[in-house]
Amino acid sequence: MMYFSQGVIGSLKSKDCRNWAAIFCVFIALFISLPAQASSQIEAANRLINTMVRDVESYLLADSGDISKRTENITKLLDTHFDIAGIARFSAGPYWRAANEKERLTYTQSMRKALIGTIARNFDQLVGLRFTIIDSQAKGSRMVLVRGTFRDKAGKRPPVSVGWRVVTPHPGPAKVLDVEIENISMLITQKQENIAIIRKNGGRFSALIEAMRQRQQTQ
Repeated sequence: MMYFSQGVIGSLKSKDCRNWAAIFCVFIALFISLPAQASSQIEAANRLINTMVRDVESYLLADSGDISKRTENITKLLDTHFDIAGIARFSAGPYWRAANEKERLTYTQSMRKALIGTIARNFDQLVGLRFTIIDSQAKGSRMVLVRGTFRDKAGKRPPVSVGWRVVTPHPGPAKVLDVEIENISMLITQKQENIAIIRKNGGRFSALIEAMRQRQQTQ
């Protein structure tokens, strides 16, 4: 059995305390500095979603069924809160790089018009729903996933889980890039459909634009 003098033990204890104090300080520094950035990201994303939800509720209260006014409000909503350029770029997949500037602009405008039309036609389905944020998580330095639930105030419809992927560039404003409904990404689904259309037409990006126009005319 090995014995230590009180002086040696005291020295070891003192050294251990200093080491633990140093380690503790490092952890404190990490947990203060890193989440501070994440916290500002999350605050920006939550603020965006809460503002957007209030805008939707305001538009629903004022909605009289006038499709022209409804379209005007939806256009304002999308242009204010959604990253239209980012959605267009991502949804085109690898073919975005092959498209020329005119094709990119035309596709972005067509996609924006299609989104506005789809939301305007289905806007009534949001009546009576209330969105509640459950949690928010930073995904890297420029993205936050805000998860929550849409619930029917009357209890006639089952709750729907929705996740908003929010781009949080600094110092630019936060914008919605994607919507996940019951863990299914609308942006990824659209990207898969777009790539299938382009590949079916020999890799022509213009085929995607033509398909979108035909769909809009049908609707």
